Amino acid sequence: MKYWLCLAVLSVSFVSCEDFLDKDPDNRVYLDTPEFIENLLATAYPEADFAFAEAMSDCAGDRGLDAILDDPEVEQSYLWGDVVETWQGTPAYYWNEAYKAIAAANHALEAIEKFEAEGRADDVRNARGEALLCRAYAHFMLANIFCMPYNPSTADAELGIPYVTEPETTLNPTYERETLAETYRLIEEDMTEGLELLPASYENAPAYHFTRKAAYAFASRFYLWKGGDENFQKSLLYANKVLGDVKTDDPTSMLRQMNDPASDYMGDYYDGQMLYTSSAEPANLLLVAAASNMYYQPYWRYGMTVAIRTELYKNGIFGYGWAYQTSGGYDYLIHRPLWTYYFQQDGLNANYGVMISSIPLLTTEEVLLNRAEVNVLLGNYEDALIDVNTFLSTRLSLKSWNGTPITAAEVKTYFGIDPKALPAWREYIPYFPYFCDFKDEANLEKFAYLNAILTMRKAEFLGTGLRWFDVRRYDIPVIHSSVTHPTDTLKSGDRRRACQIPDQAMGNGIKPNPSNDIIPESAKNAAIQPHSNSWDGVISPNNK
Repeated sequence: MKYWLCLAVLSVSFVSCEDFLDKDPDNRVYLDTPEFIENLLATAYPEADFAFAEAMSDCAGDRGLDAILDDPEVEQSYLWGDVVETWQGTPAYYWNEAYKAIAAANHALEAIEKFEAEGRADDVRNARGEALLCRAYAHFMLANIFCMPYNPSTADAELGIPYVTEPETTLNPTYERETLAETYRLIEEDMTEGLELLPASYENAPAYHFTRKAAYAFASRFYLWKGGDENFQKSLLYANKVLGDVKTDDPTSMLRQMNDPASDYMGDYYDGQMLYTSSAEPANLLLVAAASNMYYQPYWRYGMTVAIRTELYKNGIFGYGWAYQTSGGYDYLIHRPLWTYYFQQDGLNANYGVMISSIPLLTTEEVLLNRAEVNVLLGNYEDALIDVNTFLSTRLSLKSWNGTPITAAEVKTYFGIDPKALPAWREYIPYFPYFCDFKDEANLEKFAYLNAILTMRKAEFLGTGLRWFDVRRYDIPVIHSSVTHPTDTLKSGDRRRACQIPDQAMGNGIKPNPSNDIIPESAKNAAIQPHSNSWDGVISPNNK
């Protein structure tokens, strides 16, 4: 099956009372109405999870040989090796599904251009905006899985991904990898054009389409991950479009009410699962129904352990307990109840099929933490603290927290560095000064706030795979130990932070990623040399 950059032929069976010879022998769906185009765009979202990213991050440990499932693809991800399997929950599966989504967007755009040529641009304006954003989103996620993290000093030398803007019309077309800088330029071009065309909302299944608010959330992520003061300002702008003004608007009602005794998150296990991925949850700005193994996270060998839960959840933050619910008392069962699923049979009488999960792609919690982070990086600590307290107001356990806001002094005390120890701590600071330059004591406050927010992001996104992207962005070293493999460290600058291009794609001529011992000379010369550090992205009283 040709899988990489193609769209499966969409076909339907037409029933007619007319003579058989009167039927059109070409029974493909014709994109000749705006409604058909909108239906096609429902398939322009990657119908896949990135569960493999969870195993690659510091949210995973070895649960031991008592684990119920010891799937090879999860172990390969945990060991930062090349994942050779191609089924759901693997990098290859995500690659395939992302390019299928891109192909759907491109077919829709081709049909939209015909409407525009006929003077009917208004009829397909919204569809054009959604198609462009879908194409941008899928390419962006591919770039952040299969390419090295974006750094302006290396982006012109690092490999990007094939940016596909035309429907396939030939057998086995060839594609080239642009530079990472060019990939990001094309993503931004599609994203910004699409933002101008979207409606404020959709009448049908709004959480499963790029609404304007969801698109703003995507833009806040894009500009944060790209980095730099100019991009941080843009990330802030789009976050404000989702949340309102940080000083005058309260976005608390947009967040999951994790500590509300009346909410499903504090009640029944299964009700909490259902709500987390529900389109009725205001925090879910964009969802996708995808074939997914996310539901099996409690049973994989590599995932959250008792030690990770204790460090992240049981120890709390600022001296208070978290309200997050976890289940299971042993390494091989412990998990957060995030995912629910339904079983989709392959046929009416089949006893086999796939599990389908509803996966949140963009949430208001992420947008809030994006805004807090960019305000820290821009030096707006007062505004960042407002968002920190808004977030914690829905996440701290009401059994230990009395509602008193966290103060700036507490942030600096709990997450700061003793200035006397600064010379030694310089060796433990992420090597991308592009994000945060710690040359002197003037940046210690920034460092404290940044660590507080990274801690909150880690606690919030555990189980979703999103922590991996923070590990990439800040070049956070990760240590993975195993009862059956030698302990390995993902060091600063390690090129295993990019998943290898899938085998079949390389077989089709796509250039592979270089390994650690084959770093492109241009990228090596441009890069800021990494430290040999062991910073874990969190500084607290327990690990100072």
